[in-house]
Formats: sequence, C-alpha cells, structure tokens
Amino acid sequence: MKIKNEDYEIICDTREQDTLIQDTLIKNGIQATREKLDTGDYAIRYQGEYIPNILIERKAGLDELLGNLMDPVKDENKDNRFIRELKRAKEAGVKLFLLIQDKDYYIKLLKGEYISKVHPNASAAMVISLMAKFDNLHIIACDRKESPSMVHKILYYHLREEIKRKEGN
Repeated sequence: MKIKNEDYEIICDTREQDTLIQDTLIKNGIQATREKLDTGDYAIRYQGEYIPNILIERKAGLDELLGNLMDPVKDENKDNRFIRELKRAKEAGVKLFLLIQDKDYYIKLLKGEYISKVHPNASAAMVISLMAKFDNLHIIACDRKESPSMVHKILYYHLREEIKRKEGN
C-alpha cells in the first residue's frame, strides 16, 4: 500500500529550532507545516484531519538529552519539563520515538564523552531507565543529516500500518 504525498503532511512543532528536517522534507516533495504540538517535535496528519498516535521528539545529541534529564526546574511532583512530556505521551497512549541526532550516542554515554559531570554509570542508568518507565518510548539514533529521512520513514510507515489495520488488511 502506498500513500500519496498529497494525502499526508508532517507537522513540525513551532518551538522546534532546527529547521533541517522540515526544509529537507519540503525539498523532497513532502508536505511539512509548522504547528504547535503539546508533546513531541514531529507528528503526521492524514487527509487533513487524522493524526495517528505517534510522535517524534528530537534531541541534537547526548548533551541535550542529559541536559533535559538533569533540568533542575521541577514541578510539585518533582518532574521536569522533559519527564512531564514523556508522561503526557504515555497517558495519551502515544508511541513516542526519541530521535537522537548522533549515531554514536550510546558509546559516548557509556564512555562519559559528554559535558555533564554525571558519572557514566548514572547517566546510562537514567537514559536506559526511561524505556523501563515509559514502555511507549523507543530510542533511536542517526546522524543529523539522516534525521529528515528517519523522521519521514517512522511517521509514514506507522501511518501506513495503522491505515492497513483500520481497513482490515
């Protein structure tokens, strides 16, 4: 089953600073628009209205991810903004992909090759425990230049499979 380019669009959160993904998608003939998303940086809309329960949260690298995890500004539940975002996605039944734009992020995590002074074992435990706490979370990594293709493929193929399920195929 192939979905025509004009039948879907990638939604890019208005707070997303890096426009490489949106610019590359548009250059390749894929509709991409900026819109405020409550959770995540990228979503997909089908036929102008239907948005599947899948989102992508982009991190420029390990330093950004660890910075988000270590953010000292917390709410009354002792959760920072990033953790609240993960909780919102889980509560909404959304499959969330955490896209880290560094294919070697895990090796750097284990070796402590990052700005934070947190011990590598503690940092690795924080990152890996996210998947244990949030079973809807999937961590993937690729180089920045491949991230537009990765965002498109994740959203497109999940949309395609969901349409197939709804149609009983």
